[in-house]
Amino acid sequence: MFIYTKHAIGKIDNLGIEKRDIENTVKKGMKWKEGNSEKWHAQMAGIEVVFMKQERNIFIITAYFAGRSK
Repeated sequence: MFIYTKHAIGKIDNLGIEKRDIENTVKKGMKWKEGNSEKWHAQMAGIEVVFMKQERNIFIITAYFAGRSK
């Protein structure tokens, strides 16, 4: 299940990114872990998503257009 933080909802609303695009990026995009953190990144089709996994849940922390400031 995908769970969105308030910050993530605000970002994707402001940028006009659809939730289905966020979820497809996490499912199908290139993924990497952020250093010694529990945060993951996924990138696909110009969208980058920062998320955390916890059991069956995926917490969307933020999203932005790849190559732009966060």
